[in-house]
Amino acid sequence: MIRPKNKWIVWGISIFNALLMLVFSLYWLNLPYTFGDEAFLIKWSSLLKKSLLQIDPKPNPEEVLFVDVSGNKTVIDGVDEFGDKSPYNRIVITDREQLSQFFSLLNRYRHEVRYVLCDVLFAESSPADSLLQVKVDSLGDKLLGVSHLDKSGKHTRPVIRMPYAVSTYNATQGLFLKYPLMLGDSLKTLPLVMYEKLNGARFEYQKGWLFYQINGRRSLHAPIIDFKLRQSDFKVGQTMGEANFAVWPMGTILESQEFMDEESMRAFFKGKLIVIGDFINDVHRTPFEKLPGLVLLYNAYLTLVSGENALSGWWLTFLFAGYLLLSYRIFFDLQVIKPAWLVKISRSKFWQAIVNTADELTILTVITFLSYFIFHRHINILILLIYLKIVEYLWKKTPVYLQAKMPQVFKRKHKVTS
Repeated sequence: MIRPKNKWIVWGISIFNALLMLVFSLYWLNLPYTFGDEAFLIKWSSLLKKSLLQIDPKPNPEEVLFVDVSGNKTVIDGVDEFGDKSPYNRIVITDREQLSQFFSLLNRYRHEVRYVLCDVLFAESSPADSLLQVKVDSLGDKLLGVSHLDKSGKHTRPVIRMPYAVSTYNATQGLFLKYPLMLGDSLKTLPLVMYEKLNGARFEYQKGWLFYQINGRRSLHAPIIDFKLRQSDFKVGQTMGEANFAVWPMGTILESQEFMDEESMRAFFKGKLIVIGDFINDVHRTPFEKLPGLVLLYNAYLTLVSGENALSGWWLTFLFAGYLLLSYRIFFDLQVIKPAWLVKISRSKFWQAIVNTADELTILTVITFLSYFIFHRHINILILLIYLKIVEYLWKKTPVYLQAKMPQVFKRKHKVTS
């Protein structure tokens, strides 16, 4: 390998490359999607931490109540190809009359309920809308609904007048990994709106900024979600006093009014975040398993609550140190001594490329595991590996060209490390 005689020039190049890698990492983490191959590392690093090492803190189950409306369905007339209502085009929707009854129950305990998230998209009108509207108005600013933004940019808003936020995310190969805090330059997503309302957070954004500001701290645009709640954390509720992440059918709660006294009902709702949605039909693929949409929304909200979207100075320092190590290896041409059997089987250029890539991949894997275990943040390493191999190739070729032009500036030198 040929390099400049002055090692400080190489150190400067190494530092510059480490900073460049850090900028690239933050840029890729800010994208609303991630790369499908990253799901493997995200899944296994999470399983290692949560299952094997039992490092899996959970929110307080007494703070949230999950309500399932999958058993509360009805049908309405849909629209035919001429834009007219037709009894021959039926649409299945959540029964809004029964939902009105549930909202009426929540209104009785409005002062006990902390907040209500209704993950039901009211896209079509129904005969029960006027009744539901009255109950929605009574809940006021304690209720948050959802809207949907499709790939064409069409924004479907609820036909019921209510506070709402967009609940759309970008899937990677049909897989949920990240939740953007904003879509475009103006649409705040539901987890961010929830975080603002429930925690009094102050969100700041100007077009062109690389980061958002939340409570004065820089934040990633689309953090990778750490799945704090998964299917294994839930069970169907049996008794109203259970302290666990139980899924309560909405009909069961409505029927309970007949045999539960006022004090028990009040205690059941007290201090709760009520999350309403379909646990059966609205499911999404994740690196672990399929999860209901309302659980994805709640996990994204928990990511903001735990601050895992924020940029930490220690985390950035850790990433820079790891990237500087990788840059030092490339620009100072450090070679790892390989066992004789490995050298023997890697005589072809193809296997040499595989073997030479393994050490960089190992270091990047260690970096992302430590980043997740210590700082609770995943990073994209496969795209970084491609970048490093390109830089290494160009570094090996460029000095050869410069030596022919300025032979006095360059010398040939090798270092071997064990």
